[in-house]
Amino acid sequence: MEKDLTFDKPLTEIRRILWTNITQSINYVWPSIQVIYEQIDLVKVAQGEIQRTKDLLGKMPDQANRLIHFLNNRNKEQLEELGIPDMTDTILEIKRVLTKRTLMQNLERRC
Repeated sequence: MEKDLTFDKPLTEIRRILWTNITQSINYVWPSIQVIYEQIDLVKVAQGEIQRTKDLLGKMPDQANRLIHFLNNRNKEQLEELGIPDMTDTILEIKRVLTKRTLMQNLERRC
């Protein structure tokens, strides 16, 4: 009896086992890869919105700080002469610009 000294059968079996393990690993990791790509797309959308908000705000945050300082240094009569009947409402409106800038900066850091 002559023994089969070729390695064809063992190599074929090893290839099959390896390929099965690789396929299982890919199938296990694939959902995570898909989630990563979805997150990348969301980050791109967020970055676009950040840029749009920056463009919309322009120099308004710098001007907002100066306006608040200006309003705080005027008395009620001076403000009424300028057509500003309620300083509190005006300052709250100005602070919305500053809040929007802060939110945009926080989002930008996280992206």
